[in-house]
Amino acid sequence: MKASVNWIKEFVKVDADAQAIADRLTRAGLEIEGLHAQGRGLEKVVTATLLKVDKHPQADRLTLCEVRTGDQVHQIVCGAKNHKAGDRVALALPGARLPNGLEIQETVIRKVKSGGVLCSEKELGFAAESEGILILPPETPEGVPLAEALGLDDTILE
Repeated sequence: MKASVNWIKEFVKVDADAQAIADRLTRAGLEIEGLHAQGRGLEKVVTATLLKVDKHPQADRLTLCEVRTGDQVHQIVCGAKNHKAGDRVALALPGARLPNGLEIQETVIRKVKSGGVLCSEKELGFAAESEGILILPPETPEGVPLAEALGLDDTILE
């Protein structure tokens, strides 16, 4: 059985971390096989708003996107086709190491600087396969860590 530490804390008044809760449950006779931190690998992935989507000047199949993460604006080269201005998206900033092992760096793609990656569900570890980037609900707050915005800042007891 899997149980969320945050869910347990909704029903039981306990001021302890996930490991302490697992230890208490084990002492009570429940078998805890492991702890799994949700949102691991998403520390430098933030929510962003697509401000502008233009054709890449040097490549027909790429777009040049301007995205805002709160008070900062980033230029991103993207190969997906499912996005438009106004969409809320997940932006992996330079220095991010995604769950699939991809390390994000600022790079130049066809003579244009790209300051991160607009992530797909597959890159984020949410799906085995996906097409295009993850489009978040429009009410998703901008410029916050993705794990926080999606409620993934939790530990699962297994």
